[in-house]
Amino acid sequence: MPKKSVWEMNFLERLHYSISGKTFRAILMFSLIISTAAVAFGFTLYSATVNREFRIMTWRAAESAAEAIDTEEVIREAEFVLSIYDSLSEEERQDPEDPAYRSKFDEVRTEAFEEFRERLLRLMNGNHAIAAYTAAIDEENNRMIFLADADPKASFCPPGTWDPITNAEKEAYLYGAPPSLLDQLYDTQAMPAAITNIAKYGYRCTAGKELFKTGRYTVFVFFDNDMNQVAEVSRNFLLQYVILLLIVTLIVMFFSQRQLRKTTVDPINKMASAAARYIQDRKNGRTAENYFGDLGIHTGDEIENLSLTMEAMEKDAAAYVADLARITAEKERVSAELTLANRIQADMLPNIFPAFPEREEFDIYASMDPAKEVGGDFYDFFLIDPDHLGIVMADVSGKGVPAALFMMVSKILVQNYAMTGRTPKEVLEKVNEQICKNNREEMFVTVWFGILDLVNGGLTAANAGHEYPIICHPGGKFEVIHDRHGFVIGGMEDVKYRNYTMQLEQGAKLFLYTDGVPESENTAREQFGLERTVEALNRKADASPEEILKEVDRSVKEFVGDADPFDDLTMLCVHYIGKKGAQMKEMTTEASVDSLSEVLKFVDTELETAGCSMKTQMQIDVAVEELFVNVASYAYPNGQGRAVIGVRIDDDIGEVFIRIIDTGIPYNPLEKADPDVTLGAEDREIGGLGIFMAKKSMDEMEYERTDGKNIVTIRKKIRG
Repeated sequence: MPKKSVWEMNFLERLHYSISGKTFRAILMFSLIISTAAVAFGFTLYSATVNREFRIMTWRAAESAAEAIDTEEVIREAEFVLSIYDSLSEEERQDPEDPAYRSKFDEVRTEAFEEFRERLLRLMNGNHAIAAYTAAIDEENNRMIFLADADPKASFCPPGTWDPITNAEKEAYLYGAPPSLLDQLYDTQAMPAAITNIAKYGYRCTAGKELFKTGRYTVFVFFDNDMNQVAEVSRNFLLQYVILLLIVTLIVMFFSQRQLRKTTVDPINKMASAAARYIQDRKNGRTAENYFGDLGIHTGDEIENLSLTMEAMEKDAAAYVADLARITAEKERVSAELTLANRIQADMLPNIFPAFPEREEFDIYASMDPAKEVGGDFYDFFLIDPDHLGIVMADVSGKGVPAALFMMVSKILVQNYAMTGRTPKEVLEKVNEQICKNNREEMFVTVWFGILDLVNGGLTAANAGHEYPIICHPGGKFEVIHDRHGFVIGGMEDVKYRNYTMQLEQGAKLFLYTDGVPESENTAREQFGLERTVEALNRKADASPEEILKEVDRSVKEFVGDADPFDDLTMLCVHYIGKKGAQMKEMTTEASVDSLSEVLKFVDTELETAGCSMKTQMQIDVAVEELFVNVASYAYPNGQGRAVIGVRIDDDIGEVFIRIIDTGIPYNPLEKADPDVTLGAEDREIGGLGIFMAKKSMDEMEYERTDGKNIVTIRKKIRG
């Protein structure tokens, strides 16, 4: 097919690709195929008939000759020739054209032999044959041995000479050639005839009549007819037949083309012209009617049906155009409103970066790429107070405007309850309570909410069915934190959530996301996955939050390729920098009571450098001693293990943070009930008093179990 349209073609191209042109070529091809088949069949049938007649004629000539000749005379000649032939060795017989071989049979050519040849010649001429001869078939050696040849020409075969014959020729002469389909049709018996084309004799039909048998030889009288006459007659027939079929084909094509134009091409051209006028008038603003109704096509077939259908479509076009204009205006209005909703949604989320340029303790960056005009994902971050940053990552069920509205409500509720000073679990419980009261559409939202202590890097979080957070500790790689999930918000009333804590060292990064990242699919329906997400993060682990998010976004879109967006793509990354000059100093030692003096010396050195008072130093030493001895005594059942002690002085706020880490059995000292100090020593249960004293003397004590480690952190004001 041409690459250009019909309207772009010139006259010759339109003529070539028109229905008339295609039909003409199809009829021509069909006619040629039919004509070729007819010629092949007719010529084959004619040739077979002529060949059959020639074989019959030659065979009849041989039969008539067999009745006319003297068999006794043939027997005498045959026995004479064959006796000489049998007396020769096979080596002497090898070349029948050799004069020495032929001289062996000179005595055969007697006066009686020549008279017999004359009689054969008269029979040959009387039957209009080109050769007549008697010969013996040597069945063992597939040879025809000539006895007497009437042919006076150069093809004369002297007595005793022989020609090789094929098995097919031998079988035909001895038993009759297998009857052809034409022979069977005319019920013709098998004839001892064969058609050969040998360079020595030319194109001939040979037929023989058996006279007698002698030994291994069978003696025949043979007649030959020239088959070139048949070929000439067949060629003339073929030429006349082809000319006749060509004339018939041209006549059929002329009338077929004329009828096709009248019943098909002209009506289609009328409809095409009417359609072109309709389109042109519409472009020029004219609204004439009856483009198709006035064509007057009455072919009584599918073309007339098409004309009536086009007429009906023409009548409906005006109403359709009016409806289309109204729908287009409505779509433009909806599109404008969705665009406005998208801007409102974007404005609801923090979108100016850097978000807190005056704060040096952290850097944060977030992005949201909705799958539709508006999405259901949202992120948020806000300062609850100067020392605590609230971080939210959420995903509303569904897409589009309903999800966006639900998202706005959820975002406002989370932030409002967070600003009251509640813990993450309490915030999620209050938000769930409010949403479940008026949730007739049964929508829900997954939420991860955390509060980051900007002073010491402590992170307290709760998860309401959201994706796992991913964290990168200083100098390390991003790793997935498999935190405990609670039920989604809005799914069920009275759901309880659970806080968990993590310690972010200075330089740590926290990555939050929605399921649009790992569940993004490519054209093969393969998901991006959490593993690829972590790989993308680690390619930029040392970069800023903005560069990290851009790398993940690039990786996801490169993976997705030409596939349609699967879900909203929402991400957030926070880099905890901490206060300058407040680095955590650490020492590692054996978890043994013998190491206590070394631990206290390490802690006191840092406290003295910071100008800590002796009273406060003694309180801190007591707390550290109690906590370290507790680890040394109970953390490792086999008594062998190590502990890490860290000290960080925050000069800006005048506080010390001390952290004790061990990899022993899980133990939370804060879960042990405080002893009743109102009772006498003899009435109180043994144990727990040291931990109680440490909690009371310190400003704050926290415990967390992370990556198989017990982490206890104490904080104490040392100045101001």
